[in-house]
Amino acid sequence: MRRPGRRTLLALAALPVVVAVVASVVVLLRGPAPEDVAEDYLRASWDGAWRTECSLATEQWRDYLYEGEPYADCAAYAEAAAARAETSALAPYRGDTDVVVTVEPFSEGDGRARVTYDVELRYHGDDHAGFDAIWQGAGPHDRGTVELVEVDGEWRVAGVDAG
Repeated sequence: MRRPGRRTLLALAALPVVVAVVASVVVLLRGPAPEDVAEDYLRASWDGAWRTECSLATEQWRDYLYEGEPYADCAAYAEAAAARAETSALAPYRGDTDVVVTVEPFSEGDGRARVTYDVELRYHGDDHAGFDAIWQGAGPHDRGTVELVEVDGEWRVAGVDAG
């Protein structure tokens, strides 16, 4: 019986590396998972990263959020969102609040996904009564689900249902 040659042994040793590289490329080409997109969207919403929020949402969701006002692009959306955020009841508290976002996959299939989330707001400013009044005694957690759909192979937020 003939023993395997040196080339055969090298090829067999390299096979796991090749498989790992191919798997990594497939994952990278697929883009972020639904829970990653949902987490980025929720963080962008709190941080005022309006262009990011816009780019992670479907056009229908953006239109819904701003009463059907169509925006030519994410720059116009970001300008309108920034103006609205300035008058938000949360505006005075943003700088003194740390945000912890936790997401968990709930379901995925047929180009749709649901992700559950918990956003914890940790306020460390001086106006605790004012901050608490905004949440109407509900506590510092916002829980719900994020609905996502695949658009051109990328996950996009199609809706957020606060708990």
